[in-house]
Amino acid sequence: MEALSPTIEQTALQRRRFLALRRKERDEHRLNLLDACISDYERAAKIREWAEWTSPATQSEPEIARLVDWARENAAQLEAKSSAAMSQMGLKELFPEVDDLHDPLGDPAPKHPWGL
Repeated sequence: MEALSPTIEQTALQRRRFLALRRKERDEHRLNLLDACISDYERAAKIREWAEWTSPATQSEPEIARLVDWARENAAQLEAKSSAAMSQMGLKELFPEVDDLHDPLGDPAPKHPWGL
């Protein structure tokens, strides 16, 4: 008995499923990057907000002034780290100019009714 080779339609569907899986993985990486950027941004913003709120107390307490200065430096370092991380994270791969994973037909139906 001869082994049945996949039809052109089956091969095309396998490729489309592969592309859909790769798009899903890429979107997960994109969301992780976005979450990290937002987390760093929110932390730096909270530190700066706290430093502004604390500023009136720094006039009479030199220790608080040093703490506020340190916190501001920490916020600046956090922003610089986040900015550097974004430039080194392979954004061209995550956001290519021409999307090689694009499927003009959209995502194919799952193999099984339960989604696998």
